[in-house]
Amino acid sequence: MKRKLLLLLAALVLFSGSLFADEKFYQQGDTIFSFNVGPTIPAFIHRWSDGTFKVGPYTGSEDEEDTGLSVGGIGSINFDYFNTDETSVGFEIGYNFNYDRSNTIYTNVPIAVLYKYYPIQNGKWDVPLTLGAGLSFNGYDGDVLLSLYGEAKAGLTYYFNQNWGLGVNAGLTFIPQINYSSDKWADNGLISYAPITLSLSYRK
Repeated sequence: MKRKLLLLLAALVLFSGSLFADEKFYQQGDTIFSFNVGPTIPAFIHRWSDGTFKVGPYTGSEDEEDTGLSVGGIGSINFDYFNTDETSVGFEIGYNFNYDRSNTIYTNVPIAVLYKYYPIQNGKWDVPLTLGAGLSFNGYDGDVLLSLYGEAKAGLTYYFNQNWGLGVNAGLTFIPQINYSSDKWADNGLISYAPITLSLSYRK
């Protein structure tokens, strides 16, 4: 039993040593293309007019404390250019959808500039930390509203060869909804989603 524990500890030490290696894999000028898809969970809605704060997805109950939006889906394309050996700048274009209680679809199409920091990178494993900011085209019941967009995410990617990798990403996105028509000011607020995506990445 002790021998098995020692072997397990040795394997963990070797794995963590390779994962947290000091040598940087990427160089300035390297690029990564990523295709991402997965569920997006409504995290909260905060209405500024009355201070209402509702949390979590709609599950079919009559609970008015949830956001009123069901778990939906998201897909996006990312491009990243390494400006140093551990940071990259890039952009993201995505499409997100959810349905509300009345089964009306709510969509947003974010276009964001990204900044990523890679504290862990060894050729096999990447751990990118992402901040993004941009604009989102929001659609609901025939209306389209342009708003600001922000995101903060963390990811883990395993590269099974020199170029291709599979990963998972999670975080929060933030979309302030600002209606300029006075009869819709009561709807103004902030909506946040928690997307969880699988990614296919190609680097060169």
